Amino acid sequence: MSFAADFALTRARSGASPARFIMGLGLALLMSSSAVVSSLVVMSSSALAAPTEAEVNDAIQAAKSAQESSQNNSERLIEMKGQIQSINEELSGQRANLGRLQAELVGQREDNDAFRRSLLKELKALRRQNQSLVDSLYDQHLILTPDEATEIKPLRNYDLQTPDGKMYLGEDEYIYIKEADATFDARIDTGAAVSSISAKNITEFERNGKRWYRFTIEANDQSFEVEAPYVRTSQIRQSSKNTLTERIVVSLNLKIGSFSTKSEFTLTDRTHMQYPLLIGRTLIQDIAVVDVARDHIQGRNKDTFLILNQSDYEAAMKAGQDPNAEFKQKHASSVGQIAHPSRSYGANLGTNSENALPVVRTKLAQPDAPAQDSAKQDAAKQDADKQDAAENKDAKEAADKPAADQSKEPQVAEPVI
Repeated sequence: MSFAADFALTRARSGASPARFIMGLGLALLMSSSAVVSSLVVMSSSALAAPTEAEVNDAIQAAKSAQESSQNNSERLIEMKGQIQSINEELSGQRANLGRLQAELVGQREDNDAFRRSLLKELKALRRQNQSLVDSLYDQHLILTPDEATEIKPLRNYDLQTPDGKMYLGEDEYIYIKEADATFDARIDTGAAVSSISAKNITEFERNGKRWYRFTIEANDQSFEVEAPYVRTSQIRQSSKNTLTERIVVSLNLKIGSFSTKSEFTLTDRTHMQYPLLIGRTLIQDIAVVDVARDHIQGRNKDTFLILNQSDYEAAMKAGQDPNAEFKQKHASSVGQIAHPSRSYGANLGTNSENALPVVRTKLAQPDAPAQDSAKQDAAKQDADKQDAAENKDAKEAADKPAADQSKEPQVAEPVI
């Protein structure tokens, strides 16, 4: 309770008249808390007679308890302010530590990237040096042994691959799609992130509890029904429009040259475009480099149905040249020998192993062993056969001995005295 309230209560208690007491008590109540004020105002307004000593003491105790509670609340607020300030200081320290750690991580990442780039450059330099050495030995036909000349063959066809093992891709390439069982003349587009395939009549269905899509590829007056598993839904921003378009992304098995893999393709209607198949960066990164001055570098498998781009197909049909004449003739003469893809995923594509995916050649053909080594191997084999025959003969003779001979006790020589 404040000093003014104490003074007002003292004056009220010392006064003789009830009016003075009520005025002093009202002044004290106005200076105390609102809750006690409301209760005492009701008490004072209920009767204009002089209050008793007990009522005055109760009013004083209520005012004191209200003041103590307000003081306690003030102390709690001060304590909470101190805790909040300490928490803010701790958070500021942690924020500074996080900033320092983030700066260290960024520095380490930059150092790691720089080290990785330098290491990759050194590896490429070593590969180029080794390849130049092999090429020089191959060109000069150097004699490596005193007895005979050894022909050195290059490890790769460097018209199709770079010295570090990446494929060369031209502006256009022949891409074999397993699910369609056809080879497409595809455009290599490094400006597109994800590959795209022409699709119409897209329908969703369920297979083995997973989401699949069935669609139709219409190109070169042909129609192919394809089924592929769902991967995700992608938002594509076209260069001619500023709006985003949602497209279904599926997974397809494909083959380029001798390299086969599985990649993602967006489904969209490309019947009005030149190429039904577009290859983006997701597929060609880390496995190929693009040389736009060349096309169809990797070649194609002639045992598959070919889908040309729209211009080439129209030119071929005007000239009366069917691009699949040889394939159709071969297919007609082998009726009952070639198995067609079934509805199940990963179907067999026939007796031709070139069409069965995945097929990735990673081993070189081993050279035939010299004739001298073969003769040595035959002689060693004959010796081993003779030794086995002798061991079998001894074992048979031991088994044919009578049991009585085997039961005889050995004779012990008597000691000489």
